[in-house]
Amino acid sequence: MNSRSIVLTRVLFVLFLGTSMNTLAQQGHTLRGKVRNAGGANISNATVILEKNGAMVDQTVTNNEGDFLFYGLTDTSYEVVVSLPQYNPVRETVLFVRSVGPNDPGESRTVEITLTRKEGIRPPRAGLNFVQEVPKAARDAFESGSRFARERRRDEAIAAFENAIRIFPDYYDARLVLANELAAEGRYGDAITHLDRARSVNSKDDRVYDLFARILMQQGKYAVAARIYGEAARLNPTEPQYLVTQGTAFIEQASLIDPSKSQAAADERQYALDEAEKALKLAQQRGPAKAAEIHRQLARLYERKGDRPRAASELEQYLKANPGDPNAAAIRDAIKKLRASRTEP
Repeated sequence: MNSRSIVLTRVLFVLFLGTSMNTLAQQGHTLRGKVRNAGGANISNATVILEKNGAMVDQTVTNNEGDFLFYGLTDTSYEVVVSLPQYNPVRETVLFVRSVGPNDPGESRTVEITLTRKEGIRPPRAGLNFVQEVPKAARDAFESGSRFARERRRDEAIAAFENAIRIFPDYYDARLVLANELAAEGRYGDAITHLDRARSVNSKDDRVYDLFARILMQQGKYAVAARIYGEAARLNPTEPQYLVTQGTAFIEQASLIDPSKSQAAADERQYALDEAEKALKLAQQRGPAKAAEIHRQLARLYERKGDRPRAASELEQYLKANPGDPNAAAIRDAIKKLRASRTEP
């Protein structure tokens, strides 16, 4: 092939590609997104799941610029769930004005999502007093690991904490913080091993159960996570976040169940939703600290139960508690749609 033919082929390819992309953009709704961290840096390789009524529709990962794309969408309401092991997952509702066919020109939406790093180990609750006689060499290794962790030198922190444990295998604090560092690396199995050993040394610290449940949530083991959060709430009844996250875990569990498969599946889904409501209502009774998140989760709960008016009311309460939400306009649109639709049996 001569050079002129090569150039012509390249031109035709570019023209074909541009035509294909333009055609693609006209097929159904298009959803574009950008994922950044709290400092504004783009995040690559984050998992992005597109859901409809709690069921996964599509899945992708962010590119090197933190961008993702879904196209060919036909319905009016979707949820985008973005996750990465060392960050807190984020769920975003995306609304379109009308339904379209798969080959009809649709609308375009863009969402910007900020991921925040997972919180570290909580400080021990008031009244929790667990003292160990730790050898000096193990304490020194632990202090080195803590310093490395503060400096975000995770590999060195892990090595130092592992050294502390080699010196003193029952070192509770070292097991706990090492599990946290390993979980941030996505090494969930190793983290759980250390948490199990830590629990055998001190079974009365709710922080062990909190971290264990967080790992289970990342693994999608929502039913087990809900039970573990229940134990954390029992040990520390003054912390409403455990109940909020327990309720969230039950909602996620219910979202994975197809009630049309069998009566047993329908009963299991109903049980999970009822337990979610109990946990969230109990968290509500314990004070206003988590009011906005409780209202948001209750809205998700009632929408899944088919009680759209109550879901709308909870979203209204959410906006009152969190008026600065950047998606307030979309939430108000969702409220209108919920109000306009009838309650399902």
